Amino acid sequence: MRPVPPTAWRLAAGTLTVALFAACTTSPTAAPSTPSNQGLSQPEANAVAEVVATDAAALPAGAAFDWAFGVPFAPAPMLGAPAMATASVSCTPTRTPSPVVDTDKDGVPDSLHVDFTGCSFTGGTFTLTLSGAIDLVDPTPTVADRAFRTRYDSFTRSLKNSTDGSTRTVVENGVREVLGTATSLLLTDTMQTDYTFATGAKASHVRKWASTFTADQGQTIQMGWHLPSGTWNISGSSSWTSGTNSYALSVKTTQPLHFNASCTVEPRFDAGTLTIVVTKGTTTTTVSIQFTACGQYTVTRS
Repeated sequence: MRPVPPTAWRLAAGTLTVALFAACTTSPTAAPSTPSNQGLSQPEANAVAEVVATDAAALPAGAAFDWAFGVPFAPAPMLGAPAMATASVSCTPTRTPSPVVDTDKDGVPDSLHVDFTGCSFTGGTFTLTLSGAIDLVDPTPTVADRAFRTRYDSFTRSLKNSTDGSTRTVVENGVREVLGTATSLLLTDTMQTDYTFATGAKASHVRKWASTFTADQGQTIQMGWHLPSGTWNISGSSSWTSGTNSYALSVKTTQPLHFNASCTVEPRFDAGTLTIVVTKGTTTTTVSIQFTACGQYTVTRS
């Protein structure tokens, strides 16, 4: 594949804030299984929070796409490392069809298949490799509006740190649907994330979330471009499994998450709280993820 200069990749990816997971928390090992009549331990809470925070961080990228390159802003949400503005990039996603067709001229392709196989870039000690595919569809191809749907087919982001040899991987399958106006979006997430921690431990998060995005005052949402700063509200239910652990999750924002488009690390939330009520057997534990600054959050349990 031909190299793409960093300036072009910034357009293609929406941001070079491809990042390491959970800069502000200790990467969990395989969390020990505790009895079903006991609440989550702190390591278990940290593991749940890392996966849920990753999925929340994916929403801004999943709610936008780049019309100029015909690809979703897919690579960005991997939590924590600094922006890779000097990244060495090799990525030319395969687009079908080409040229892109937009019958109603609303900025959403009628139907576009994007295969990311072979895409990679490096910056500092990090190398990101992409694979799998995303389908981008206009559900109303003859009506000009702000609706689109994306289907993720084993879309995989694998991030390796050459300093310690660790690798974290996210594999996404499922569907996102977006309906919007010039200042707000409604997003429905029916997705499965299969997550591999740096330690090699694995987890699966199967969810159905509904979320809304409202642009900050004076900001507007441009179809075919990344989102401006604004607030996210999230609610929904999911299941989380890792080894012998299996939990039911109820997720909601108890304080709206403020998405800061100028952040150079993931997650690009600089305020807000995401609360997870985790049911484990006969016991519930409340896990709170409080975002305090770009790329920073704390995890508490009660």
